[in-house]
Formats: sequence, C-alpha cells, structure tokens
Amino acid sequence: MDSDHQADKAWLLSVQRKLYQWSRQNLDESYRELWNWIIDPRNLRCAWARVATNQGKRTAGIDGKTVGSIRRDIGEHAYLEELRKALRCGAYAPSPCRRKLIPKPGKPGQFRALGIPTVTDRVVQSAVKQLLEPILEARFRHVSYGFRPGRGCHGALEHIRMTLRPRRVSKLDGLRHETPYQWVIEGDIQGCFDNIDHHLLMQRVREHCADRRVNRLLVQFLKAGVLSEEQFFRTDAGTPQGGIISPLLANIALGLIEERYERWVEHRTKRRAHRKSDGLKAALEARSSDRRAGRVVMFPVRYADDFVILVHGTQQQAEAERDALAKALRNGMGLTLSPDKTRITDPADGFQFLGHRVSMRWDDRFGWSPRIEVPKTKAADLRHKVKQLTTRQTVHWSLDDLLQKLNPILRGWAHFYCYCTGAKDVLGGLDWYVRDRVWRWMRKKHPEASVRWLLRHRRPSRHRPTRRVWQGERHEQYQMGWLKVQRYKRRWMTLPDFTVVPGEPDA
Repeated sequence: MDSDHQADKAWLLSVQRKLYQWSRQNLDESYRELWNWIIDPRNLRCAWARVATNQGKRTAGIDGKTVGSIRRDIGEHAYLEELRKALRCGAYAPSPCRRKLIPKPGKPGQFRALGIPTVTDRVVQSAVKQLLEPILEARFRHVSYGFRPGRGCHGALEHIRMTLRPRRVSKLDGLRHETPYQWVIEGDIQGCFDNIDHHLLMQRVREHCADRRVNRLLVQFLKAGVLSEEQFFRTDAGTPQGGIISPLLANIALGLIEERYERWVEHRTKRRAHRKSDGLKAALEARSSDRRAGRVVMFPVRYADDFVILVHGTQQQAEAERDALAKALRNGMGLTLSPDKTRITDPADGFQFLGHRVSMRWDDRFGWSPRIEVPKTKAADLRHKVKQLTTRQTVHWSLDDLLQKLNPILRGWAHFYCYCTGAKDVLGGLDWYVRDRVWRWMRKKHPEASVRWLLRHRRPSRHRPTRRVWQGERHEQYQMGWLKVQRYKRRWMTLPDFTVVPGEPDA
C-alpha cells in the first residue's frame, strides 16, 4: 500500500507541475480540461489520504460519518470507487455543512461560526484543490501571504518591514532621513468570508478555470447551505469557513486588491508584457520613476482578509484611495470596508498588523528604521491567561498538570513573537512572571509547607542543568527566554514541490 501511495503522489506531483508551468506561461488564459484529472482514481486516493491524516478525521459532518467509520463499514477502495462513479455520472451533490461555534481568542462572548463538511465533501474539495491550486499559485502576487503553501504571517510582516526601510542615505551625515511611505491604510473588511458575492467570485474563477463541470461543482459547494440545530440556512453569499476549498476561493476573491496596484506590485497585462519581461523589475522601476516625478505610489501587503496599503503621498491622497478602494471592493466582490476600523496612520506612530506592532523608530546611528514589536496588550493577555490558570480554583491540580496546561500556551506564544525587536527582554520578563505565579500557586496549594520544601520543586533543567525551573514528575516549566530570538528571513519560506522543475538546482 505504501508503494501504491507513493506512486499516486508521484503522478499527482507531475500533473501539478504541468499545470503550474502552463499557468506561468499563459497568465491570461483559462484552463479548460481539468475534470478528468479531478476524478482520476489516483487523485481521489491522494485526496482521501490527505483527509484521513488530518486532525479533523474524527470530526463528522451532518451524516455522522468519520474516516474510521467509513473504513470499518464500507472500506476505502469501495468508498472511493462509489464516489468516482457518482462524480462521473453527475449524481454527486454536496451536503450542507454542520455549523459549530468556536470562541474567538481574546474576545469573551464572541464566536466564529465554522461549517464542518461531511467526509465525502472534504475528499471532493481536496481533489479539486490539489489541481486548482497549482494554476492559481502561478498567478497569485508575491504580496499575498494568507492560506498559501509555504507562506505565513511572519513573511508578510518582514515584507512590510523591508518595504518601509528607507533606501536613500543622506550625503551629509550618512543617515536615512526620508521614509519611502508616509501613510498606511489599515484595511478591515466587515464579515469578509460571510459576504463574498457568489456571482462575482465565479466570474473571477472562470478567468483561471473554464471547465464547466468544475465550476458547476464549486457553485454547488458555495450554495450547499448550513445546518444548525436541525435548522437549514441558505448560503446566498460568502465562503463557508471550515471547508478545504474555501481559503483558495477567498484568495481568488481578494486578489482584486493586489490587481488594483499592479503598476507598483508586478506588471502582468499584455499591454506591458512586450515592454518588460520581468514584471517585478518593471514594477520596481515604476515605483522609482513615480517617486522622482512626485506622483503617488501605493504598495499592498495582504494576509487573507487582513491587509495594509503603504502610501507614498499626502494624507489627502491616502484618504481618497481609501474611499476608492472601498468602492472597488463593493462593486468587484460585494464587500464593505469598515469605516470605523479602516484607519489612515503615520508609520512613525505605529500600527497593528497580524497581532504585531509595526513602527518607525529614529536611531542616531542609522536614521529611520522600521521595527516589528510585541504589542503590550498581547503580553498583558498572556499574563491574564497565566493568572487564570494559577488561581485558588486550580490548586487541586498537581504541579505536573499545571505545567502541562501552561507549557503549550507559553511555547506557542514564544514561537509567534520570537522574531520581534526586543523579544528577548519581553520573553525573559514573562518567564519571571510565570515563575512568580507558580510560586504563589504552590503557596496556596501547600499553605503549611516550608519554603525549603517548596523550593525542592525547582530543580536543574533537563535542557540547561545550570538553571533551576519548576519541575513535576514529567514536565518542567517552558522557558520562553531560552528560545533563539532573531529576525525572520524571507528565504525561509518554502516553495511548494510543484513549483520546482526536476533538473533545476533546487529540485
């Protein structure tokens, strides 16, 4: 079975490479014959393997079936053969998603509605995504980072930092006095994933995929509806959060943001193709020439529905662009910019993006320098979480239980913010706070114990024997300050396998 699965993966990778290379060479054309590859048994087996190894394999949709129950009752081979026949004859129809409310982190009383598809729908969505994604990855702009393989929020933040970094150095004192962008439009779309217009979205999908059967299937997924507490709700707009194909469709919809600033991001249109073969270089020259001529320059960076527009120009030009962008989103995708949350900010005052604070700081040695920092509110939120876990209500836990609950929170937080400027001091200070809270918790748990007895639970660390940390029988306190702090490098972003052609140096 392992050899068969490897053969299926090799076949899928070869098809994905063909689609990716074709899409790169034909940016203005739409692929027409995708259906036969989607219903190919090898593609369906790869899609099943992806769903069966996912963490949600034990989560059932409205039919109550899980991956395990399908294997037990029907068998993998018979199930996929039956699904393929249903797809070929047009008998397959997606089922409504099961709605589940997930609490929003850091927002008590607020919930995010997730739509959980059935296992069958997940397999079909994965089969479509596996072949649609290479076509789109060749066309998505490099300033888009959300829901894309090998990309993440740290790459988006580093892109902003490098873009804000002044290039011109004064000949008098060798300092960078002039910032490349004077204003930032902080974009906030109201209920983005719930309000995307299906008709306008499918118009954009057809620009990349002209296979009618594939597009008909995508429309069925969008219109499948939601079942909540045995009550059916129609989905006349939006992409259901929780579906495998939904992030890809959302990126297609929101790609109009980058396309609006094509002149300064990457030249793609046929009109410019004969003049510049390198679209990125042409965009760089356009930014430079527009700055020299005193014209406005705008540069977007987007992560899913969170985006910023860097503006070289006046505040009035930034305000005019905010209004024009709101109109473009409303007409192009049925989306609305929040008038209260879409702000225009001076980079020197700092702005929030993806849970980080981006600001410009003056340094007497270099001049203006952009920085990615840990917001004080995020550190306060972490201290609040630690405090909630170390109150009198939890003294019935063992020290091992407490550390088992604390460590994943501390580890995840540290890895998320370890690329920030000044992160070493912030992480070290939080380590001290956690150590103090555990000490207070131990005093409440053992009020009659002596200090010497309590300190017996602070033992040399298994990782650094010269340092003492709180230790239980199986766990010890995770030390965030020991994590290596460094600036994120964009070269760490990994490319999908289908983007590398065999025989190239990176293959």
